[in-house]
Amino acid sequence: MKRGSQLVVPAFFSVGLFVLYEFADRNRALIDHREKVLRFLEFAAWLSVIVFAVRLIDFFAFDVLASRRRNVRAPQLLREIVSIALYAVLVAWAISAIFGRSITAFLATGTVVAAVLGLALQETLGNLFAGIALHLEDSFGVGDVIKTGETLGVVEAVRWRGTRLRTFQNHIIVVPNSMLARDRLEVFPRNNLNARVLQIGVDYNVPPATVIGVLTQAAANVDGVSRDIPCFARVGGFAESAVSYEIKYFTNDYSQRDRIDADIRKAVWYAFRRTGISIPYPMRVFQRYTAPDAKHHPDAPKILERLRNVDILSLLPREALATIAETANVRVYSQGETIIRRGDAGVSMFIVHQGSVSVRVDGDEVAQLGDGEFVGEMALLTGETRAADVVALTDVVAVEITKAALQPVLLNHPDLAASISAKVMSRRDALDSIRDDASRDEEEKTILSRIRSYFGL
Repeated sequence: MKRGSQLVVPAFFSVGLFVLYEFADRNRALIDHREKVLRFLEFAAWLSVIVFAVRLIDFFAFDVLASRRRNVRAPQLLREIVSIALYAVLVAWAISAIFGRSITAFLATGTVVAAVLGLALQETLGNLFAGIALHLEDSFGVGDVIKTGETLGVVEAVRWRGTRLRTFQNHIIVVPNSMLARDRLEVFPRNNLNARVLQIGVDYNVPPATVIGVLTQAAANVDGVSRDIPCFARVGGFAESAVSYEIKYFTNDYSQRDRIDADIRKAVWYAFRRTGISIPYPMRVFQRYTAPDAKHHPDAPKILERLRNVDILSLLPREALATIAETANVRVYSQGETIIRRGDAGVSMFIVHQGSVSVRVDGDEVAQLGDGEFVGEMALLTGETRAADVVALTDVVAVEITKAALQPVLLNHPDLAASISAKVMSRRDALDSIRDDASRDEEEKTILSRIRSYFGL
């Protein structure tokens, strides 16, 4: 009905316009500017004839002859290009014959116009020529499934500007032909055996041979799965909670893939239920974290043992030493790292638990200390600035005793301050036995007063 109206309407108009032209030609005296009017009436009549002729040629060439010979519907893009070419040739002939204009002059004038239009319509012309190229290459046809970028759908029409796709969500998308020609295009032809792979997770305890047989049989009986190439199942991998199996099947109608996938999953569920195979839930194995042994980090008993061997602290009660051991800090230093920097404020002393350190004054080494030896006691007891640099000669583990740990002990036992100051002086006497007794007594009184002042005794 639609094709018939496309032929009848221009035929009706052409007959009517020719009748009007004959009437005007016989009654020229009644018409002003009769020559010009007659030419336009004749041209309009011939335009109707041209439209009728082109549509008639299109009908016989593509709907009758081509469909009978190839038993396929001619591409819409090819029909439109042929129609445009015929219109251009016949209209040019009509202008030349009716208005007396030569076709060459018409083409020369049209060249400038064509250049201007070409620049303005670059994208449109690009779509046109891309559509022609896709048609000549026979890349895809109506009914095929194509994928370009993120777009997947069934081809419904290929026009001069773009290709119309119907997605699996039943949306209509028009993709420009230039984009199809430029991007990667994946084609799933109609009436072609296109492969499809599904993944199914199955319990680890079920033998693969049993699962493969059940999956193959369940998928083979689903409508849409081709029998020409049998479907098959295989082990796809080992996942966290299940063995991952793959079902590979072939179908002649890839546009039905979502429906076929759903039917296969349904068939597999029932087949598993009949055979007692379970689809596992996600599983996780939890293991309690156990920290590695800190072999070089002393615990409270070892720290207490170190404190008992420090002469300036040996007079403290065992309970006080145990309290200090619990609050002591364990510090780890790498070889070459500075533990104490000369001139810095200090409120703590360090006991070398493992490793060795170098005590330096103005860059010159004055002593080396090893396991059990200590440094920085004056900063702990009096808060004075550091008098030397202490640098780790090896990787060092040190125990740091701070003022905050020692102060509660001295507040509870203020008489210990004098004993500690005496031990400090004894330590200095061992290092410097040259000074006289008077100066040592004076220095001991000075240290004792500084200790009492520093700890608020």
